[in-house]
Amino acid sequence: MLGGFTDVKVNGVRNDVVVYEAGLLLLADHSHSDPKRLRQVLEATPVRELLRRNRFVGFTDFTHARILKAGTPFKVAIDLAGGEQLEIAERWTSTSLGKDDGKLLQDLLGDLRNTGPMPDAAAAEAARTWAEDAVILDAMSNVKVNGIDYDLVILDIGLVFIADPGGFEHGRRRLAALVQTTAPHEIVGRNWLVRYEQVVDARITRSVPVTGELELYDGLRLAITEGRFIQSLTDDTRDVLRAALCSVGATIPI
Repeated sequence: MLGGFTDVKVNGVRNDVVVYEAGLLLLADHSHSDPKRLRQVLEATPVRELLRRNRFVGFTDFTHARILKAGTPFKVAIDLAGGEQLEIAERWTSTSLGKDDGKLLQDLLGDLRNTGPMPDAAAAEAARTWAEDAVILDAMSNVKVNGIDYDLVILDIGLVFIADPGGFEHGRRRLAALVQTTAPHEIVGRNWLVRYEQVVDARITRSVPVTGELELYDGLRLAITEGRFIQSLTDDTRDVLRAALCSVGATIPI
């Protein structure tokens, strides 16, 4: 255990929250408690039993996190795989188990993917994307690029590949949550953008499922294949992806 808080609000409902290395434990049954009582519960109850009785949200399920209010009291917003959103708000009556637990949680969220500072090159790419007023055209989950799964976001300036996307079964909700809560320049800055201007050759080898190849100026070849199990942001995603590939020289096979 790294730390914890009593009587914070999670989506407006009072909970105790315990911070572990792997995620957050939400104890709705122990709301209105004090640090002494929470420590007694944690010491007297095996972790496995705590997980069975309460809700555990693993950091691997976080798709985006934002610190809405830093300091004390803090407020954070978290997007989860599957599209669910959590807002955790410390109250003036909340108490932390340790003196610096609020800072610990905020620092931890800042170190997670999509929340920490961008590297200089990524920040520059994000700034350029912002200046271009880039537009999201569509998105598709669980596309394979050189055999590796990515979520794909199709912009008017290029294709964004998002690594470690999660299961296909929540793909549409995951993509909808992403595009509704994250500006295009943020998506670009924290993921892999292939600009259309980087492409020297493009082919579509199969129209359905969409299968194609891009060759970039640096010699890198990207084999892009619509996954066996995918979900799309809209009903037109295949058409949008084919149009994007055609815009850099590909032709649709007859």
